[in-house]
Amino acid sequence: MDRKNVLKYSILGFFVIAILGTLLHFAYHFLEKNLIVALFSAVNESVWEHVKIAVMPVFFWTIFEFCEMTYRPNNLWAALLVKILTIMFLIITSFYIYTYILGTHILWIDIVIFYTSILVGQILGYKVAVSNKIAKEKEEIFKYITLFIFILFIVFTFLPPRLDLFKDKTTNTYGVFELK
Repeated sequence: MDRKNVLKYSILGFFVIAILGTLLHFAYHFLEKNLIVALFSAVNESVWEHVKIAVMPVFFWTIFEFCEMTYRPNNLWAALLVKILTIMFLIITSFYIYTYILGTHILWIDIVIFYTSILVGQILGYKVAVSNKIAKEKEEIFKYITLFIFILFIVFTFLPPRLDLFKDKTTNTYGVFELK
């Protein structure tokens, strides 16, 4: 196993994911509310859309890794799932815990949570990718769970549940069509 190669891609991945995620925060509005761009970028200021702009670049980066790496870890799907679930969990729980305590959100804390979640996701994903403890036959299950999550991000962009997680607090709307 080429741990050094996997580590290199994990470190580079953090920077690519962080930069791409930052750009995806603004892409939808900058590109005049293009619905194709909406699939991958934030369409409003809800917590869910901020999770999306951290998770979608992870999908893109993993596709790039898969195509570019000469050595592909056996646990690539498991590593991807761990990255995604870590980012989702950390952004959502951190945001709601600190805003509950402070009674409001603070932009610089949101930004720190965003980048920290990506960093922790990359670290844990690396550990899974180089681990020998995951059975290869479980990779198929991890692949389908990961693809299901990817589909949910797209579906919830257009048909978000009417839950606080999906609500844009600045407009009191949900999703790309600004549903009330």
